[in-house]
Amino acid sequence: MILLPAIDLMDGRVVRLQKGDFGTRTVYAEEPGAVAARFRDAGATRLHVVDLDGARSGRPVNGDAIRAIAAAGVPFEVGGGLRRLEDVEAVLEHGAGWAVLGTAAVERLELVGEACRRFPGRVVCSIDAKGGEVAVKGWEQGSGLKVADVARRVRLLGVAVVEYTDVARDGMFTGVDADGAARLQAEAGIPVVASGGVATLDDVTACRKAGLYGVIVGKALYEGRIDLAQALRLAGEI
Repeated sequence: MILLPAIDLMDGRVVRLQKGDFGTRTVYAEEPGAVAARFRDAGATRLHVVDLDGARSGRPVNGDAIRAIAAAGVPFEVGGGLRRLEDVEAVLEHGAGWAVLGTAAVERLELVGEACRRFPGRVVCSIDAKGGEVAVKGWEQGSGLKVADVARRVRLLGVAVVEYTDVARDGMFTGVDADGAARLQAEAGIPVVASGGVATLDDVTACRKAGLYGVIVGKALYEGRIDLAQALRLAGEI
């Protein structure tokens, strides 16, 4: 199982939110590149990067920060505001190995399909659940669609991996929804990475035992609740 440390960006800085609420921002670092290097040195093999400003505005915003992360030399993926093919191309040109499409998985299926054709194996879809439905536009709007339906749809278009977040758990240390992510993986027939609510090493173990493709860990790393090297060993990465 892969374990992806998360780097969320606002105004070029590393932040975390609670339940996706932009009014709950906590700044953890001024230099995203230094954070990426620290994760690299602990053994991380892939990072999860989110341009939160981009998610709200509908276009990538934190290009300089993304280039600084790329300079650390660890593979990473980027999501947030990728709603045109040019945006996908831009983050890949900045050094990202994968582009993460969220809102587009609901509203722009033609973009998902074209991105998969242009960049095979490099397109991931983020599916975020809020109140039982898929949330879009930086988690601020509901879509009325079920998570499994969206996952099946993007799988048919060529998406290789889905990242599933229970928004109500995100940044709250309430425990990851490993069971829900495993159900999604079985129902949709696509590898799933779980995200949101990871609080302890037990959450990492639960995701591995559930047979998930991966887990994303964010706030627990920044607040010292989880040691990254230990987590990577539990995941089976080192």
